[in-house]
Amino acid sequence: MRNALVLVLLTAVLAHGAPTIDPPPGWRDVTSEGKARNAVIALKGPQTSSFMVKAAPLAPMDNPAGVRGYLNDVLIGLRRSTGLDYRTSGRVETRVFRNGLKAQLLRAGLGGEERVVIALFSVRGAGHLAVLLSAAPEAMLDSLLGALRIDKVEGAIQSRGIARSADGQLELALGGGLRSRALLDAEAGKGFVLVIQGSGSEIIFQKLAEADATKPAEQAAIVRELTASSAGVPAAKIAPVAEAPTPAGPVGIYSWAPAAGGENLSVGYLPWGYWGYQLFGRGPAADELMAGVLAALKAGPSAVPGLLASTPRIPIKKEVSRRALALGALATLGAVIFLIWSLRRKNARLPS
Repeated sequence: MRNALVLVLLTAVLAHGAPTIDPPPGWRDVTSEGKARNAVIALKGPQTSSFMVKAAPLAPMDNPAGVRGYLNDVLIGLRRSTGLDYRTSGRVETRVFRNGLKAQLLRAGLGGEERVVIALFSVRGAGHLAVLLSAAPEAMLDSLLGALRIDKVEGAIQSRGIARSADGQLELALGGGLRSRALLDAEAGKGFVLVIQGSGSEIIFQKLAEADATKPAEQAAIVRELTASSAGVPAAKIAPVAEAPTPAGPVGIYSWAPAAGGENLSVGYLPWGYWGYQLFGRGPAADELMAGVLAALKAGPSAVPGLLASTPRIPIKKEVSRRALALGALATLGAVIFLIWSLRRKNARLPS
């Protein structure tokens, strides 16, 4: 089988922490069948379509000329193994997918129609090579390369580079005290998409579907209720809901309350297009980290500028504490007494 020959052509050593994938509709996993030697992922699609990923520890990752030469060598081997005259312009493009995967792509066609995409990318510092053969490879890129789970190790910590949410909508630069933690499977199963740590505290983002989103006018009250219930304190003891702008445009809101053990609990909401994210924070600096993370948050590769521009702003009713009301009342009473005293004194000096 031609595709099997292609998979045998590309040999490498399986790397720890390799990417995984759930096959898209119409595709099946054939990795265990052994037809693709040393393959990390091997999928069979409709007709002669196939998708394969292998570790490529010797591939040049940072040298543009080396990458181009490497991908062209793979294409030459593909021609020899299949007997098909795949042709390419030689142009290598860089593309970032919704899962945060940054890949360098070489496309090739047959008879003037694109049929092959060869991709080189890094997963946790290890090089990987992917080959996609399809009658319409461009239509399958997001469903294959964009669907790779590229950080399978639960709880793995990333302290440098860019942290991106699982849906590709959010990203922020790490460093300066910020780091990210890989989602646990249980967290991912509940809709959580991003975890950021700093100052001994942690903020986790949960994506809300459009059907779960509530009206903007209700969000401030929800944040207050969630904060109070999470900390187990009366609503009167939590901090007033505050705004937290983001460089991406949308303005988040949050509140916090002290909890047992010297910790703080914070709860926030970030509107994003026509849906949003619920944020939960825990730790001694959960309040400061919440505002800091939102202040560093940018739009990810899957974000659509037009949707972000239409994101509604969450209204916040100005809250006045009882003490402030009491002080205001005393000040008003004092002003009235002073005014009466001044008038009486003036009248007393008037000639009869």
